[in-house]
Amino acid sequence: MSKKYTLIMAMAFFLSSAFADQIESSNSVTAKAESNLANQVLPTPTPAAVPVAKPLNSAPLKPVNKIVAYVNKRIITQNELNSQMVQARFNLAQRGIRDTNTADLKNKVLEQMIMQQIQLDLAQRGGIKTSDAEVNDAIAANEKAQRITDDQMRQKLAAQGLSYDDFRNQIRDQITIEKLKQREVDGRVVINEDEVTRILNSETYRNKIDYRLADIVINLPEQATQEIIAQKQKQADSVYQLLKQGQSFDQMAIKYSSAPNALAGGDLGWKSNTSLPPIILNQLTGLKEGEITQVIKLPIGFFIFKVNGIKQHGTPQIVRQYNVRHILIKVNELTSDDEAHQKINDIRAKIVKYNGDPVRESQEFVEMAKQYSEDTSSLKGGDIGWVSKGDTVPQFEHAMLITPIGQISQPIRSPFGWHILEVMNTRDSNLANDKEKAEIRMELRDTKAQMLYTEWIRNLKEMAYVKINDD
Repeated sequence: MSKKYTLIMAMAFFLSSAFADQIESSNSVTAKAESNLANQVLPTPTPAAVPVAKPLNSAPLKPVNKIVAYVNKRIITQNELNSQMVQARFNLAQRGIRDTNTADLKNKVLEQMIMQQIQLDLAQRGGIKTSDAEVNDAIAANEKAQRITDDQMRQKLAAQGLSYDDFRNQIRDQITIEKLKQREVDGRVVINEDEVTRILNSETYRNKIDYRLADIVINLPEQATQEIIAQKQKQADSVYQLLKQGQSFDQMAIKYSSAPNALAGGDLGWKSNTSLPPIILNQLTGLKEGEITQVIKLPIGFFIFKVNGIKQHGTPQIVRQYNVRHILIKVNELTSDDEAHQKINDIRAKIVKYNGDPVRESQEFVEMAKQYSEDTSSLKGGDIGWVSKGDTVPQFEHAMLITPIGQISQPIRSPFGWHILEVMNTRDSNLANDKEKAEIRMELRDTKAQMLYTEWIRNLKEMAYVKINDD
């Protein structure tokens, strides 16, 4: 594995890439522009008529809605921050993470809101928009995934203290940011087929293990001095010692991690050992569920990983495949079942009359398929490629399994109509090969995209104007 590839693989295992999780978490919010900046406070709306003197037992006045942060030309208010903290606590509780320090949670939620607003500003300047139809589709898909109705969704949101309109705005923002990421980052990712093949043929892949990981990241600035690196190293070592003393990994992630997944306790999901760089994999090897790595220094910062689950893969399953071609006569409003049956019988008779000449029979099958078959495979003489058990309807599969190589089957009735088929060859194959190549390719793409996104978002933050109001 090349140094360049190792660097790419090492730099970004702390971002969540599942868009469905972004929708479910509901941890982000639009920092809405406010026009009244007088005295740096926004008065909370009150009834039109307010008596000058109020009885002692009356309800207290609502607190002013202060500005907590300026992000470029926009603001984040205390009410917005409070709303997001309520949602964050709810989502943490769903993960079993409770009793989070309020100051730690506030800092992490505010940081997340700031980073989202920076991206939304860039998306707006770039003309990226999200339509109501896209929002509706995303919400419908979310409800379908959770198997809940629209009314149940509204009730669930109310339990989190979130209005349906605010939820729609959050979904809109998430879609917009995803579009921005696809344009600025994902489009630059290139997967080399040699990388996929190298992993597929590696010893590591033959002993494939999936790890359910969480991480704590102590970030390093892009131009960190030796003094800053030493300070960050000391902080990472201190966190490691606290973890060894029994402190909660989830709480330490919320308090100290600079990664975007900190509010999820650092959860990374499942990661294959084939996609992990050696510097991380070497630390994970031999660890049991619940154990943590030592501090790992990577170019972007200091990492501590926790193993929350392990899945050991078995040996690849070898299966029998069949190279099949067929001729199909469909049954429809123009062709009755009897007519289709008779037609396929006639076609078969024309082919099998050359039974003593396999070459002539093969040529005749191809010609008959091109001329009569009502299937897209007709252009290829009826050839449908390599087929495995479970790939076709039962009637077709049964005929495929019992027909000797080189012989023409008896007519087969399937839901599509009447067929005849020929098994041209068989082979034993690792069916998972193509699927696993696709999985490796997807993991590599995700890893590279995460690395590029991490670098991009860090540079984006450095170029933005951010001021925290500490009043």
